Amino acid sequence: MQVEEWGVERAEDLAALARDALPDEHLTLDELLSCCWDAGGTVLGLSDGAGAVAAVAQPAGEHPVAFVQLLAVHPGARGEGRGRRLLEAAHEWAFEGAGATAVRVAGAAPFYLWPGVDVRFTRALCLVEAAGYRPDGAELNMSYPSSFRAPPPDGVVVRRVLEDADRDAVLALCAEHWPHWVAETRRGIEHGACHGAFVEASPDGGEAGGASVAFVCHSVNRGGWLGPMATDPGRRRSGIGRALLSAVAADLRPAGYADVEVAWVGPVGFYARAAGAAVSRVFRTATLRRP
Repeated sequence: MQVEEWGVERAEDLAALARDALPDEHLTLDELLSCCWDAGGTVLGLSDGAGAVAAVAQPAGEHPVAFVQLLAVHPGARGEGRGRRLLEAAHEWAFEGAGATAVRVAGAAPFYLWPGVDVRFTRALCLVEAAGYRPDGAELNMSYPSSFRAPPPDGVVVRRVLEDADRDAVLALCAEHWPHWVAETRRGIEHGACHGAFVEASPDGGEAGGASVAFVCHSVNRGGWLGPMATDPGRRRSGIGRALLSAVAADLRPAGYADVEVAWVGPVGFYARAAGAAVSRVFRTATLRRP
């Protein structure tokens, strides 16, 4: 089984392979382009087109750490060692080519397809275990109905971030408190999929309007997936988050999504209380250290 580099001209081939290998994921060409090529990694595929792996390396101190973004083998070609051969090729690229000290099967933030290996994917879990990866954690997705609606609290308006002033205010808030989310937030704004919460001017002139106090993005990495989302620490527990969850649901309901998928969840309790969200997917993360 010969492994070769797939350039971006093979993107349609990768999309077709993903549809066959992972039909329930509904991966789009744009999502694959963003996470498998635009992130500056590599895509390695079998010469017969029956499998491919995508990996990216990111700075982490003195040496980078590599991440497996995608590993797909056609259902008709499984059980023949193809997945193991592709994973070995990704390791060679990571350790020898990129100088990585470790390879992780986890989300390569900011742009990723999954936070880790879905625990329902038993074959994938067995493959990474056999390859020497050691589990080091788990990440969660949650979901809530796209029928959810909630108004903003008094004195706050929620609107799609379209104007330059709103964009600058949201990005400034993000950079101040969550700088590692700036790239995702900027992409959400560019795609018209970011909502901001802004202070309305006080009638008595006590508070100027226009300041951003929260934001939420969706469909940045995967269609229908929510994130990033954040509220100014001084404005939490005021109902702003509920209103932002409502804004995303209102976007996704007409697009045919029955549920909003909250990706790579941090505060489980917030989403459960605010919108009745429940855990919908669990992902294992694991690391292989350089030999």
